[in-house]
Order: sequence, then C-alpha cells, then structure tokens
Amino acid sequence: MKIPQIHPPLKESYLLIGEEVFLIEEQLTSLRALMGDNASMNSAWYQAQEVQRAEDVVELCNTMPFLSDRRLIVLRNFHRLGRREQECIRAYLERPCSSTTLVLTIEGVPGKEEKKYTKDFPQGMEVLQFDSLKGRDLHDWIAGRARMYGKTADRDAVYLIAEITGGNIWFIASEIEKLSLYVGSRSAITIKDVEYLVMRSHEPPIFAFMDALFDRKKDAIVKLYELEHTGINELEVISRIENQITQHYQILCGGKGRPPGMHPFVEKKILARRSLWNALQLTRLLSHVRKIEQGIKSGRTLHPYAAIHEAVLGVLFPA
Repeated sequence: MKIPQIHPPLKESYLLIGEEVFLIEEQLTSLRALMGDNASMNSAWYQAQEVQRAEDVVELCNTMPFLSDRRLIVLRNFHRLGRREQECIRAYLERPCSSTTLVLTIEGVPGKEEKKYTKDFPQGMEVLQFDSLKGRDLHDWIAGRARMYGKTADRDAVYLIAEITGGNIWFIASEIEKLSLYVGSRSAITIKDVEYLVMRSHEPPIFAFMDALFDRKKDAIVKLYELEHTGINELEVISRIENQITQHYQILCGGKGRPPGMHPFVEKKILARRSLWNALQLTRLLSHVRKIEQGIKSGRTLHPYAAIHEAVLGVLFPA
C-alpha cells in the first residue's frame, strides 16, 4: 500500500482521515514545510474542541494571505465539531477561497467507518486515507523508515520490530531512529541489533504481562498491576492482547502453519503453549476483550484496567 501524499501545487481543500494518526501527523508536518518561509504568518491550526464559532475559521479562510500566494488552515478532528459548526465549514467548502488551503482531519477512525464521515463532503475535495498498517504494508513501511536514515533492515529484523512493537508505528519510528544511531557506520540493521536494543528495552512490563497471561500464570494479575502503573494506554494493552489471541489461534487452531510475516521465534513460543489453549478458550477471551474495547471507546467502561483485570481472572480461574 502506498502512503498518500499531498503534492504541490496545493488545492483549496483536503480531508485527511484514518486510523494511523502518526501518518496524518507526518503529512501535516510535510504540508507545513511546503508553505515555505512565510508559513508562520499564513498558517492557523485548530483543534475541533477549541472552536467555539466556525464562522471565525471561515472568516480567516476568506482572508488574503500576507506576502504569500497561499494561506494554510488546519482543523483537526473535524468530526468532533458540533453539527452547526460542521455545516458552516461544509458550506464554505462548496465555494472555497482560491488562495487558501483548508485541511480537515478525522483521526483514529477505522477504515470500515470512514464512509459515514466522508459522504457529506463536496465531490471535488481530495480525500487522503491513512488506514492501519498491517502485514506486508507494515513491513514495507518499516523498511522504508530505515531507508530514511540511510540504512537497510534485514527481513528478520523488520519482522521482529513489528512483533515487538505490536505494530504501533509511533513506537516503531522511535525505535528505528535509535537503531540507526546504534549501528553507526554500518549500513544494515540486523536481527541481532533488534534483539539487543529493542527487545531488551521493551521486555518489561508489557511483554512480561503478555507472557504471563498466555502462559496462564497467576502472576499475570501482578504483571497487569505493574503495567497499569507505567501509564501505558489501556487500548494499547487491548490491542496487544487481541493480536496475541489472533496469532495463537492461527498457530494452534488454524492448521496452516506459520502465517506470512510471523517470526519463527514467535511461532516456537506459541507452539509451546499448545496444551494451555483451545479454540473455544481463545474465542471467549477475544469476545471479552472486544467488549472491553467497545466499552472504552463508547465511554461506558469507566475503569478499563479493572475490566481487563476481570477478563484475566476469567482466564486464570474459569468458572
């Protein structure tokens, strides 16, 4: 999958939408650079939650740029505006100012929900979708990120980075930068570099909890408590658990061997748990975890870690 990019000459309006907020963030940074030296005098950035009157945004959009041929207005998380404010912005988009580029973002929205957010925008508006990177797309992105620093990454190194970070590209970007500095004058990032630098630094506490949970050890409760106090986001924990369940199901119940993109050491670790899990147990755990995820996103679950704690107890001490 090719990551969408905004290229000059800039248009009157863009919509950046998708689950990968990091990619949206990078595109906005690139957009600021395209504005050149006068960016600070001709740019305005808004968070939807801070906008009290959409008319103020529209008025600025209709203001001629200062000592430049273009003004840039960025309104992030458009979907969090009130209905009246959204209608005001949409009305402007029907007849946008030719010297202004208005960029709207809708961040953190899964691909399957994007259509309901984009259907009411004018047809001429350019939409850039930043869907979650998975599988080969994620591996290609990791390899490309290494090339940004003048490095290549071995295939096994790429797979292991994806596995260790849980596919979180905020973490991946940070780790690749560290790896590039660590390897110094060497041109390649190897699996040994990843094992030494990344695995060691990420082992506690997220991996300690995951290993305890899927080894069905009682100290998984203690590990979860320690994990909570590190401040890691509960949705990150949920995502990791869901990913582990999927991998365990593929290896232990799928009957098709190691799926593409899974590192051999991950397969070996899962196979050692064959006696601990069956298909019914994995699907039940996945169902519980997804209910917690829905509750967090909808605001119904007020104490996410307590809900995860209850699900873990259900695994360790089934009724």
